[in-house]
Amino acid sequence: ITLERALKVSPELKARYDADPQTRELIDMARKVEGMPRQASTHAAGVVITEQPVSFYVPLAKNNDAVVTQYTMTTLEELGLLKMDFLGLRTLTVLSDAEKMVRRKEPDFSIAHVPDDDPAVYRMLAEGSTNGVFQYESGGMKNVLVQLGPQSLEDLIAVISLYRPGPMDSIPKYIENRHHPERVTYLHPLLAGILDVTYGCIVYQEQVMQICRKLAGYSYGRADLVRRAMSKKKAAVMEKERQNFVYGNPEEGVKGCIANGIDEKTANTIYDEMIDFAKYAFNKSHAAAYAVVSYQTAYLKYYYPRE
Repeated sequence: ITLERALKVSPELKARYDADPQTRELIDMARKVEGMPRQASTHAAGVVITEQPVSFYVPLAKNNDAVVTQYTMTTLEELGLLKMDFLGLRTLTVLSDAEKMVRRKEPDFSIAHVPDDDPAVYRMLAEGSTNGVFQYESGGMKNVLVQLGPQSLEDLIAVISLYRPGPMDSIPKYIENRHHPERVTYLHPLLAGILDVTYGCIVYQEQVMQICRKLAGYSYGRADLVRRAMSKKKAAVMEKERQNFVYGNPEEGVKGCIANGIDEKTANTIYDEMIDFAKYAFNKSHAAAYAVVSYQTAYLKYYYPRE
């Protein structure tokens, strides 16, 4: 709520504003700065790559010792510039150092070649013994692992994707269906081959792309546009795309759900679920890479705790 709105709906605040000069001065000053940027922040991992010096395209500034663009990532993309995110993980250095130490007694050891289905490692994870394990150290994460009892990389990938604000609401359903596969239901049979790996829950951006393609006949390119709209939280674009998803758009080569024998109500319900998921979209490829690192740290913890 804005201060302007607060003064209109709160008689008590308005009375204090009118009667107390100090309150009036404070609120008047706050109204002047309300809505203004608090600071010029720097993207943690974003790097703009250009053919000419970046200053040829956009104005630059300095945040501490870093040279940064004065435009946000959204504006940079609208201008056609390439922004790449380069994430650096200290855990990769920990893994490398541990691997070198293990090789002192096992010269042929390679963390890249350890089996990804070791029952003992998954037992340790299922017990919540995850101090030092990448991504799984928090109390909440340990609780999810204990309830779920992970048995595969697929489970680890799903937990990383689900344990965030928003998707967390799906964790009880995921765990319930994981332990009782017979309770998994689908809004339409065509969803079975897409959501079976996550027990009926929409968890990944890639699944939304598959739904668009299989149910509504989207091309790979157009399905990726929907994925991008989700990942950038562009709800307006997603809502506009509903018409194409449900009814199709022959001019743009979209068949639509109804043409595939899916009734209007079911198609809209499926799209509503995707819209709701869009607020917290996560791509599986990213979660999978994290899950592999998590598993590798868990493997080293179980078999080579000293290193």
